[in-house]
This record gives sequence, C-alpha cells and structure tokens, in this order.
Amino acid sequence: MGIPFCGIGQQDPVYTQYMNNLLTIQPAYAGITDILNFTGLSRAQWIGFDGAPNTNTLTISGPIPKYNIGLGFSIVNDSWGPVKQNGIYADYAFRVKISGNQFLSFGLKGGFNTYQANLTDLTIIQNPDLVFAYDIKFKFLPNMGVGILWFSDRFFLGASSPKILQNSVKSDDGANVYHEVRHFYAMGGYVFFINDIIKFKPTLLHCWAINTPFYISYTDITANLLLYDRVWVGAAYRFKNSYGLIFQFSVNPQLKFGYSYDLMTYRPTQVNSGTHEFMISYDFVTIRRARHNIPRYF
Repeated sequence: MGIPFCGIGQQDPVYTQYMNNLLTIQPAYAGITDILNFTGLSRAQWIGFDGAPNTNTLTISGPIPKYNIGLGFSIVNDSWGPVKQNGIYADYAFRVKISGNQFLSFGLKGGFNTYQANLTDLTIIQNPDLVFAYDIKFKFLPNMGVGILWFSDRFFLGASSPKILQNSVKSDDGANVYHEVRHFYAMGGYVFFINDIIKFKPTLLHCWAINTPFYISYTDITANLLLYDRVWVGAAYRFKNSYGLIFQFSVNPQLKFGYSYDLMTYRPTQVNSGTHEFMISYDFVTIRRARHNIPRYF
C-alpha cells in the first residue's frame, strides 16, 4: 500500500525505417535532398496483441532553391487500444551553406493533433469508474516543434523536439486521461563507399522523453548495405526492446519500396508475432540527378 507504482509506455509512434521518415520528427529535414518527395509508411505493431499500436503516415517534402528553404507536410494516423489520434503538420527549413556541399538546416514545425478515446468500450474491473464512464469524442491539440540538421550527400547529424507544447486531455469529471510529454531526438548517419558495388550506411536515432527515467528512452541502431545503388539490405536493433530486418528496393531512380520485420527481445513474455512495416517512396528526380544517376542516401 505504501509503495508507489508508475506505469510508463509508448506515446509517440516509433519506426524501424525512421531514416525514410525523418520529417515526422525533424522539421529541418524538409527539402534537404533537393527533390520533391512523397513517402508513405504503414506500421502494424505487435501483431496478435489486442489493441496494439497501428500507425500510418504520409510525408511530402521539397526545396525552394531560390530562397534556400525547404517545405514539408505530414499526416499521421495513430491508434492504440481505444485511442485514435490524427496529426497534420507543416514544416519550414532554412538552409545555410557551411563549406563545399555541407549545409546547416534550421527547421520549424507547426500543426495539430486530434484526440479521441472510446473509453466506454473497455472492460472495467471495478465498476463504476468515472474516468471511463464517458468517451472523449474530439480534442484539438495544437503544437509546434524545432530542429537543426547538419548534412551533405554522405552524412547527416541533428537534433529536434517535434512537440514542444505539453497538452492535457481531461475527462468530464476533471481527471487527467492523457498528457503529452515533450520528446527530444538525436540522429545521425553516414554512407561509406566500400567499392563500386557496395555502400555501407549505419544510422542512429536516440529518443528521450522529459520527466521520464533514462532507461525509458530508446536508442535505434541500424546498419544497411546498398548493392548496385538499387537494393538496401540491413538490420535494426532497439536497445532492450526489439530487433529486425530491413529490405528496400529501388525500381528506378524515382520509385522505392521498403519492408521491415521486428521481433521483441524479451522472448519469455512475448505475446505477439512481431511488427510489420511497409514503405513506398517516390522522388520527382531533377534533370541533373537523372543525367548522372545520382542516388538519394537519406
């Protein structure tokens, strides 16, 4: 009775193919590749677990070279258990040339989430419970974020906080049902040219949420091999959480498909059959890139 307990769980969506979905967490990523890009990603997490997270995203990003800026737009649909969230965000990035082909990009993100929870659909052990007596039909949660990214054609290194405001959702009796927590991200990646056929790209993403213990944060390490500038084959590991395989295939310089499959690391208590993630990306390739067949690494 005298020992306090606190349950802390996943809030923002996580992605195995995050290197193809950076715009959702990093506004400075908008337009850095000098290509207008459309990327769709669908993630079905913890298959077989009732109420598991399911996430769908669409991102659009492109540059305006004349003004050294990039613009982005993202739509995120995320659901878990009785909760459904839809987010719409716009991104603005201003680019400063440092030297050669290296740039520093400063990004701003603004938009909103809509939150709803069908709490009355839950099976309540102790009845009645006023917290779960009413559904939350619609809550409007505006937010904004910032980011910075140092990059070239071969590497990127940055940090961001995509949601600065910490909104709260209350039930009709005034109890806190949901509270947004500020997240901070650090990210980086590099492409090593092994030979004319093989390239090696390791990437890293670290996430930390404010007012949570350090062990709740997660670190993703991903390593990919690029073969003939068309096929990506790699592996991903999320510390003390999951591991998986990644496969991506470029049909042509514009169209790319991706798939990843994750399994949890704590096998003895596993109650699901893994996580599936599908990705499709389309680039409106510039004349220069098409002429020289320059691939996009990030």
